[in-house]
Amino acid sequence: MNPRQPDLFYGDKQPPRTVPPSRAYRRPEKTKPKGYAWESMGAWVRHMHRLFAMETPSSDHYSRTRATARELTVERIRLCRHDDDLARCEDMLVRAFDGWLYGLDRAFTRAERGTLLVEVRNRRTLLAMGRTTARPKGARFDPTKLPDEALDRLIQHHRDIAVVDQLRAERTRRAEAASATTSGTLTSASLIT
Repeated sequence: MNPRQPDLFYGDKQPPRTVPPSRAYRRPEKTKPKGYAWESMGAWVRHMHRLFAMETPSSDHYSRTRATARELTVERIRLCRHDDDLARCEDMLVRAFDGWLYGLDRAFTRAERGTLLVEVRNRRTLLAMGRTTARPKGARFDPTKLPDEALDRLIQHHRDIAVVDQLRAERTRRAEAASATTSGTLTSASLIT
């Protein structure tokens, strides 16, 4: 006889394989906590201070803190129009290593914090100058200062149709101004003689 205890129904034979039970006895997988929703930079700063004040060592708290912190993006910083909120945000980014159990130093890499800090400081400078948007990069395009040869060349070869339309309008304006000055000199010359 087999050293194992014989099965009552099958004797020494192995029982047939069964379908796994439909009910699993594992814990259901937990969903990760979502970050707090916010609409203004001041609300983000308040949420982050609230999360930092809790200081509970739990993975849910860490996930929520990280998710809320990662909501701060360059695009959202560019939308902010309040200098005092930007100053608080700048202070938080500068003091990321202030001894919090789980602070901004854990939510962002050093490079990401640097990018956000540069954007916050640029935005504060822009608001201090009284602007809401930055100046477009590059030289200013003024068709009135272009010589005639460059104007004709750009009309023939430029890829942007809107720029070509501007250049054509400038060429038309120059032609009308030239015809007006020549007709004006003709009438004044005829008056003299």
